[in-house]
Amino acid sequence: MPFVSPESPTDPASHLLSNGRDDAPIALAVSTAPTSRHDFALLWVAATSGSLASWVMKLALPLIAVQLTRSPLLVAGVSFALMAPWLAFGLQAGALVDRLDRRRLLLGATILRLVTLGALAATLPFGLTGMPALTALYVTALMLGATETFTDTAVTALTPTLVAPDRLERANAWLIGAQQVVEIAGSPLGGAVAAVGLALAVGLGGAGYVVALVALLALRGSYRPARPASRHIAVEIADGMRFLWGHTPLRTLGIMAAVINASWTAWLAVFVLYAVAPGPLRLTSFQYGLLLTGSGVGGIVGVLLVTRVQRWLGRRWAIGLNIVGNALMIAAPAFTTNPWLVGAAIILGGAVSPLWTIAALSMQQRIVPEALQGRVSAAYRLLGFGAEAIGPILGGVVAQLFGAPVVFWGGGALTLAMLIPFLLVITNAAMG
Repeated sequence: MPFVSPESPTDPASHLLSNGRDDAPIALAVSTAPTSRHDFALLWVAATSGSLASWVMKLALPLIAVQLTRSPLLVAGVSFALMAPWLAFGLQAGALVDRLDRRRLLLGATILRLVTLGALAATLPFGLTGMPALTALYVTALMLGATETFTDTAVTALTPTLVAPDRLERANAWLIGAQQVVEIAGSPLGGAVAAVGLALAVGLGGAGYVVALVALLALRGSYRPARPASRHIAVEIADGMRFLWGHTPLRTLGIMAAVINASWTAWLAVFVLYAVAPGPLRLTSFQYGLLLTGSGVGGIVGVLLVTRVQRWLGRRWAIGLNIVGNALMIAAPAFTTNPWLVGAAIILGGAVSPLWTIAALSMQQRIVPEALQGRVSAAYRLLGFGAEAIGPILGGVVAQLFGAPVVFWGGGALTLAMLIPFLLVITNAAMG
């Protein structure tokens, strides 16, 4: 995809850039933001501390729900509430990321997260149980999910602004690697937090968001993309969707991600009931969190190996290995109740996860013009994260009607089927 740089770093002139189809050019402005060698480090600190806080809350909220109800559908509803905002706000978030200062958006989302946890803390003295307590969990999950639509998209759009194109894989490896460390630390931490109670989860989550807020306040400069003119937000959203849909490899990756993510979140929403006693694996909440730590451990291995995998097999097979590894992880509980074997499959699934993420994200950041980064990222994430929102509900319904093993082997089969479009469309040339 051609990209025309501005003539002067202080003169963000408009340029004619392809929107993914040769017959439909659109005028977009390219912005430049003043940066220093410390700026990406500050963004990394903000993203990592915010991820740790969110991961602890995401793990703790469903585990606390299990203590309130054994209904698969009601427990899955917490996971649905965490992901549903991507369906409702994902595209709008992308348009706003391309309209507004991306640093200020991150600041606003972080402050809103702190307000949300403060409101949840205010309910604790009332000792809510049953549906009132579940409702409080749902509302908290919805607010955390809504802010995530802005933070994830803004971080993705900010990264190529702060990092040279030839260093994107390395920068994304730092971001993804930190997320894997977060999973290692956050999984047992989330399990322990859930065992103690909601108050500790709120406190730890709040502490993480405070660290993110301080790092964002230290990040200086303006990060608002220059634009030739204001247009209706629906038109700007359509530009991002048109670019994605007109680029066959990106579109195919988005659809594949949707199927795999839906299968994974269906697995995760049901697996908590299957794993925690009196489920077949008969684990405690802490042991469950420890089991999920395997995903983070595997993820660290994947981050360390991603460069070698791309050098040995090419960028495309970083994605192909992800498909096979995820299929095995999702299907494993259907064939064994041995926690060691299930844990091994989770480690494998974690190891292949960053292979896809780093390869696909770097490809997207190289191909998409800077002024479209937020909208194209949001459109891509709508497919993947929107499916993640639907997955827990589908998993909960299927588990309620037919049992959890059907969710596991069915999700594994659907994931493995993504090898077909991968082999047909995702070539080394398409990866850039």
